[in-house]
Formats: sequence, C-alpha cells, structure tokens
Amino acid sequence: MVRLRVEHPAGRFPHKTQAGTPFRRWAWLVFLFLLLLLIGCSGDVDRDQEELVTDSAPVQGLIRAEATAAITAEPAVPLVDLALAEEDVSIEPLPLRAGFPFTVTAVIHNQSALPAVDVPVIVYFSANLEEVGYTPFLQILTVTLPATSSLPVEIPVNWNLAGGEHQLWIQVNQIPKAWQPRVATQPETNSADNIVLLELMVDPFDAYSSDLCSGRVDVEIGPTDILPEPDRQRVLVQVHNVGNQAVYNLAVVVTGDRLSGIAYTPAIPPCGGTAAVTVQVDRPYQEGESLTVQVNPGEWTGRLQEDNLDNNRVAVTAGLSGTLALESIVLPGSGLEDYDFSLSPADIEIPEQWIVLVTVHNLGTRDAATVPIQVENKAGRKLVDAIPLVQGEGLGVAAIRVGYLWTPGGVLTFTVNPEGAKGAYPETKRDNNVATFTLP
Repeated sequence: MVRLRVEHPAGRFPHKTQAGTPFRRWAWLVFLFLLLLLIGCSGDVDRDQEELVTDSAPVQGLIRAEATAAITAEPAVPLVDLALAEEDVSIEPLPLRAGFPFTVTAVIHNQSALPAVDVPVIVYFSANLEEVGYTPFLQILTVTLPATSSLPVEIPVNWNLAGGEHQLWIQVNQIPKAWQPRVATQPETNSADNIVLLELMVDPFDAYSSDLCSGRVDVEIGPTDILPEPDRQRVLVQVHNVGNQAVYNLAVVVTGDRLSGIAYTPAIPPCGGTAAVTVQVDRPYQEGESLTVQVNPGEWTGRLQEDNLDNNRVAVTAGLSGTLALESIVLPGSGLEDYDFSLSPADIEIPEQWIVLVTVHNLGTRDAATVPIQVENKAGRKLVDAIPLVQGEGLGVAAIRVGYLWTPGGVLTFTVNPEGAKGAYPETKRDNNVATFTLP
C-alpha cells in the first residue's frame, strides 16, 4: 500500500487563531459579568414592584369598598316616635246606649322632632259575646302629625251595637299583617305605647227610658194580638209597650172554662216595643171556646203600676186551628201608627268587602227597637237581620254580613220592616221600605 501525503506550501493557507487567547477570554468574562449584573437589577426592580403592589392592595380594596358603599347605600329613613295612652281616649256621650251613635276622640302624641306623615290609625269595636249576625265596627284612617305636637283624632261610631260588654281597640302605626299591603306603617323603634284597649258597657235598648213618647207607664194588648192554638194547647200573645219606660217580667194570664195558664214577658223596650209570649194552658180546649187574656192583671200582687189598665184585657173566641195569625193592625188611639220607615239606595254603602252598611230612617215619632230588615239576591237567597234601634224622627244603622248573598255585579234587595216578619212593626205606609243595591 502506498500512502500519499500532500503538503501545502508555507504561507498559502494561513493557520486559524485559537479561541482561547488571553484577550478574547477577558472580553467574554466582562460581557458575562455585565449581563449577570443587568439580570440581577431587573429582578430587584420586579420584586420591588410586586411588593409595592402587594402592600397597596388592602388600601386599594378599602377605598374600592368605601366607594361601592357610598354608591349603593340608601339614605337613612327618619324614625317616628308616637304615643297613645288610656287617658288620651275619651268617648261622648256617656253612657253608651244601644243604637245611639257616639264619638271616640284619641289624642295622639308625636314625640319626635320630625313630622309624622300618613300614620295609620285603626279603631276596632267588638262585643265580648258576639251573637249570630253581629258585625264589629272597624275603621282605618291615616293622619299627619306635626313635629313635637299632639293631635286629637275624632272617630264617629254610628253602628248597630247591641247591649252588653264591648272592647275598644285603638292602634297607632300598627296594622295587622293581613292589612299591611293596603296601609303602610312608618318605621318606629318603640311601638309598645301605641295601643289602647278599653272595656266598655253598652246599655241595651230596653234598659232606659225614652223621651220620644208620652211620659207614662202603659202596656197593652188588642184582639189582633191573640192567637189561640187549640191543637197545641196554647195561646200566643203579643204585648206592646206604649209607655216611655222599659218593662220586665209582666204576667200574661189566660183563663177560660176550667182552663188557665200563665207566662211572663221578657224585657220590652219603651215607645212601641213588643214581646211575643207563649202561654201553655192546663187542659185542651176546642174551637168556639171563650178565652180571656190579661197582661199585668190589676188584681195581681206585685204588679207594675200603670197609668192605664183599660187596654190590658181582651176576650176572644178560639177559632179554627191554623186559620188565624198575628197581624200588624193599627189600633185606633194606640199611637202605634207613629212608625214610618224609609230606605233608599243612597243609604247603602260597603265599608268592607262582604259587609253592607244600611241607614234606615224613621219618619214617625216613636223609637223602634229591633226592627227587622231582609236582604235578598236575584237567586232568591235571603237573610234577615235586625237594627237594634231606629229612633223616632231619626235613623238607625245596621252593618250586615252579606257574603252568603255576594255575587260580583249582583243586585241585592233590602226591605225594612217587611210584612209578616217576626217582630214587624205596624206601619201604614210601606211604599218606601224597599231599596235595591248593585254590588261592585
């Protein structure tokens, strides 16, 4: 094998300079030193900036939260400070009497330095023992009280309150939750002194004297007030009180051939009040037998002292069973013709849903107690209520629940003192006793 070696002539191809010469090595070291120095300074700056941002974060968050709160916070609502005490409530006139209107006055105090605008006041009057058909009195109104002042508020009560024990509630700026959507209350920190509860007695109509009829004590019966019922062995008697004082526990005596019976009247109001009495006799009797009926007999021990006894005795003959009936016939000279009730659509209103308030006028001169009133709808459904008192030459008010008859847009027919109704009064003019009313 022949190996060939080629040699270049000197100087034709110069040799390369080695990279590790002293000058070039120092240059690279200086460059690397400057680069590392630059990188270190840049890291410190970034770290300082991060610390600055981190340290300022709570301050910026607080400022941001305060700004947000300032934007979203609602202005503070001023609080009212109202008060009502028992001594701030008065009632006139006293004593309270069934069927007679009265006025409740409540003095409300504003103890704040700011006015109280549109403050709700609720007045509720109810019986301790509510009978069927009874409707309590309820009124809600709003008042505005100037700052640091007191304001008397008058509430007229013209309602058919019967006799007996009642409760009167007055609440200021306090409304039951069920009614709050209708009437808004004002913000108040202390409302414990905003309520007054009073226990009141309403004298029943038969517990006093009336000055609307002659000043005498007088009860009477007539032939049309007697209804013999031979098949039931009894006699029905209707007693009238035409005097001006209530009467109680009067004896009603029925006598005949070997026949007798006795019963006693309940309380009868003055000035035309009536009472129906059932007298059970001690033996059966037949048609055609003569009977004598007396009320408050003159010879009776402990009887009521009357100014006139001539109208206390009636002789009748028993008729056919079921053919007679008590009729409201005016007795000549009895004064019972002094009743003339009237009613018009303008006298009917709706204070609350399902309740109608009816005002009945009496054009006669005598007070009338427990005057019947009938309400009927187009479907023929009826209800009968009573007005505790309709004053002579005055009026009476009845609040009647008509939910049973209520139909939106329906028509109700009201009849005061309807003929044939239990406790109806004798009346010669009845063409103004009926009124119709259209429901909303």
